Amino acid sequence: MKIKDEILSLLKKRKNLLAFSYGSDSSALFHLLVQEKINFDLVMINYKTRKNSVLEEKSAKELALKFNKKIFIAHAPKFENNFEKQARDFRYEFFEKICLEKNYENLILAHHLNDAFEWFLMQLSRGAGLAEILGMNEFEKRKNYNIIRPLLRTSKDEIKAFLKQNEIFYFNDESNEDEKYFRNYIRKHFSNDFVSKFSEGLKRSFVYLNEDKNKLFKNEIKEFKGILICAKDESLIAKALKMQGIVPSAKQRKEMLKNDCVISSKIAVVYKDEKAFVFKHENCEKLPKIFKEECRLAKVPKFLRAYLYNHGILPNEFLSFWA
Repeated sequence: MKIKDEILSLLKKRKNLLAFSYGSDSSALFHLLVQEKINFDLVMINYKTRKNSVLEEKSAKELALKFNKKIFIAHAPKFENNFEKQARDFRYEFFEKICLEKNYENLILAHHLNDAFEWFLMQLSRGAGLAEILGMNEFEKRKNYNIIRPLLRTSKDEIKAFLKQNEIFYFNDESNEDEKYFRNYIRKHFSNDFVSKFSEGLKRSFVYLNEDKNKLFKNEIKEFKGILICAKDESLIAKALKMQGIVPSAKQRKEMLKNDCVISSKIAVVYKDEKAFVFKHENCEKLPKIFKEECRLAKVPKFLRAYLYNHGILPNEFLSFWA
């Protein structure tokens, strides 16, 4: 098991943050990065849902101390419903907060081939387009940092073999057996056996599919000072939302195509001249009259006006970029 040279080149001499749980995947990636002499620190979420949660956090702190690494830990609140989505939102919000506050250039995640195929099947079962079913990439550029998944073309079986060969300790997450979580159901009944039998073909298929996706979406989404701009196309808008950290549900997909809206109270989607604009939703206590009038004359969508003002963007400057 190894990290591709092109991935290593993105990590070397950069400020990196590894999402760590002390489970099998992040533990394997931790030691693989150490072997490759990549500098990194740790970020961890304690959901307090497992019997070993306290011990896992304590052990992670000890591991960080042993290898001279910083560790940032957040304790999640108790989520009353839709645990998977709320936990994911909380997790990525904290990761982004640390990246921005501490100036980390790369967020390293331990997603692997089985995770990618699980996601593929989950989205396929719900009804999704190409941008959603291929939602995981080895490299994703966010506004202020990058997401890197060095193990995305590595199977779970390869990870287990690496852990055994190197006698690496990790905690077993018993919640992975609970089929009330849709991901676990897909994993146990469909994806794991398939990946074990057809991993090499699956790796090649994901490479070909992503090459086709990149050709299809090439230059289709532009960025202007944090605003993503694309055609009024469902798949492209979903892709832009994904780039902003949100995977829209089927209900949200219908909503976003009808009118200007705010998805998950975070990301706005507005339209003008058959173009879609996707950006972080912001408010402004009071827009100056002159600025409001300039926006009105330029027919800038209302949700977008506060964002432009907060970021010092003149309406004509914005219009000249995409018109």
